[in-house]
Amino acid sequence: MKKILIESTMSSPEVVFNFGANTLSIKGVCTPENPKLFFDPIIAAYEEYKQTHDNITIDIFLDYFNTGSSKCLLNLFIKAAANTDVNTTTINWITDSEDSELIESGQMLEEISKLKFNYVFIN
Repeated sequence: MKKILIESTMSSPEVVFNFGANTLSIKGVCTPENPKLFFDPIIAAYEEYKQTHDNITIDIFLDYFNTGSSKCLLNLFIKAAANTDVNTTTINWITDSEDSELIESGQMLEEISKLKFNYVFIN
């Protein structure tokens, strides 16, 4: 599988899926017009990746995301939570230490998905 790189825009985040390094990074503002259309190829690549790999680190570093994007992120996390007994998924929720809304959003997604998030706070 080749590395996936989606450059950021005013309304969509940068996405780097590095299969060789077992990492998926989503960074920036996430308010695409159609979040499902934006996330579907990422989730499809993740599902394909997961068939042959046992571990992955997912770094989420969003400045802002809308409700539709939240649902798509949750879908990704639920897929990552499947079969956690045979694979290792690390979720790094990276946010400003003073952004209570993004921290609470991470906690909500963590609780619903049943994944353990690592909270990485920056200033």
